[in-house]
Amino acid sequence: MFLTLAASDLFNQIAPWLGGLVVVAVIGGLIMGAARRNATNKSADMPSLGFTLADLRRLKDSGEMNQEQYERAKAALMNSPRMARDIDAISSTKSNIRTLRKQSSQSPNQPPAK
Repeated sequence: MFLTLAASDLFNQIAPWLGGLVVVAVIGGLIMGAARRNATNKSADMPSLGFTLADLRRLKDSGEMNQEQYERAKAALMNSPRMARDIDAISSTKSNIRTLRKQSSQSPNQPPAK
């Protein structure tokens, strides 16, 4: 009987602290989940990087832009440094693919052409 009474008193003293610990753990989990969602969803908060050719075509097709405006905007877009960098990356990738295709089409006994 003495042990049961002591255990009961101990539980009554620890129970509020255990409840508080559970509450702190739940709140911490919610905060971490919100922080993770915020960190992984940055693309939705980023501003648009500008027009693409598809956007320009859509504006021209809808009548919001005439042919002359479309041509000027297209020329400006094609001459932008970002577009030049993207075109360089695409052309180097295509060049690498062509080289790999040439090498794979040669017979194994022939050395690669230079």
